[in-house]
Amino acid sequence: MLALTCSCSDETGFKGPVEMQLWDIVTYEGSTDGGDRSRFTFRQVDDSPLITLISPTLLPAETTAGTRMIIRYIPESGEAYTSGNITLLSAARVNQSPVATEWKEEFDNWNRDKVYLYSVWRTGNHLNFHVRLTYDPEPRLFQLAADPATIGTEYPDIYLVHIMASPTDYHDRAYFASFDIAGVWNSPQTKGIRLHVANTNLDQQEFTFVKDI
Repeated sequence: MLALTCSCSDETGFKGPVEMQLWDIVTYEGSTDGGDRSRFTFRQVDDSPLITLISPTLLPAETTAGTRMIIRYIPESGEAYTSGNITLLSAARVNQSPVATEWKEEFDNWNRDKVYLYSVWRTGNHLNFHVRLTYDPEPRLFQLAADPATIGTEYPDIYLVHIMASPTDYHDRAYFASFDIAGVWNSPQTKGIRLHVANTNLDQQEFTFVKDI
């Protein structure tokens, strides 16, 4: 999540209203009952209260409910992370899929193509990523996969699988992704998860997320 704020001071000589723009990964819930407004829901972090945002801007008809998106917006109330009406400035789909709970042979090379990890954070049943990946127009395998032998244990192991069609040496691009981990996270025995990433940013390959108890 990234919040951009503007400020004014006597030194700049800026006068006038200050608007706060917010960026968040949200779930598009479809249009309101009247069909004239768009509705989004999200949690700021972990298990914080569910926030509902309403915008008079309608999304394209082909956008289905349940789509994970990153939106840029201004809350009409001027208060960040509270439910209410917003001015929607932009909206774009992000990569999304549920965590795979059956291990496939192709996952064995989960760490072949490295990932430059900017950030990873949990919001409810979603694990969200901001990463840099090598650009390639060809389809690639990019998803979360759980080790089936650890599902139902206190700390299941989950892997960020990134396998390109073929090893490619090219420039990078930034991507956002949001994966549904409910299939693993909501097990009564589970106290948290261990996330494994072939990370080239800093010397950290494992991240632990613990349930709020």
